[in-house]
Amino acid sequence: MYKTLKNRVVKVTTRYITRSLLGSKQVFLIAYLTGILWLRRNPISMVFSAISPFSLLFVLFVVSNGHYVQFAVTGSLVMALVGYGLALGQDISFYKTEYKIQDVFVASPVSPLTYMTGLSLSQLLFGFPALIVLAGLAAFFGTSINSIPLLISTVFLIWGSMSAVGFFLSSHMLHMRNATQVISFVNVILAVLPPVFYSIGRLPVWLQHLAYLVPTTHASLMLQYVMGLPTPKEWSIALGLLVLVAYLIGFVVLAKTKAIWRDT
Repeated sequence: MYKTLKNRVVKVTTRYITRSLLGSKQVFLIAYLTGILWLRRNPISMVFSAISPFSLLFVLFVVSNGHYVQFAVTGSLVMALVGYGLALGQDISFYKTEYKIQDVFVASPVSPLTYMTGLSLSQLLFGFPALIVLAGLAAFFGTSINSIPLLISTVFLIWGSMSAVGFFLSSHMLHMRNATQVISFVNVILAVLPPVFYSIGRLPVWLQHLAYLVPTTHASLMLQYVMGLPTPKEWSIALGLLVLVAYLIGFVVLAKTKAIWRDT
């Protein structure tokens, strides 16, 4: 009986490892096909991807004479992460409606989450130089090297959750124009209106309570904490991490269960 149980455990473990390795291989293959191959032919795409966050960083730096450079860095980094995550929705809509590439993956043994992760990783490749510069600036203004793990965690949490949102939205878009309009609107709601480029203390109390419901608010506060800026007394790092992890799990579950993968 012990040997039988042991053999079953070994078989289940082996099967799980095999599937995990296969899934990882599929993720990197999708990222290679949609990211690296494109960048090899069009490296200038990295410059275009960095225009929006760096343009706002430049404007805020000039307008404030450098006084709000830390808020500018925080907002630009969060805006870049939101933009690269949501841009996944535009890519998926384009591949689905124009090239019909998604039909190929639907017919293959590729899961929706594997497809989403591969494309989101390719989007990260497009914005990698810009993210490195912005994250480097945040680390430069940081008060301690011990805060770097918190910076990296914030980057991946907000990027992952926004990628899941982009995948979910794109699956319900029937036309590329709809995807562009909806994603641009969501981008403004998440990266411009909340206290991302400015202190949450500038908002009335009742708006502050609403702002705490938005994940990018907590991402911005965590980056502000990393750079030594004052944060609200009622807020903490534990609360920020809890909210971002909860949003990541919730958005991934939403993308897995409610996204339209197969056309009926």
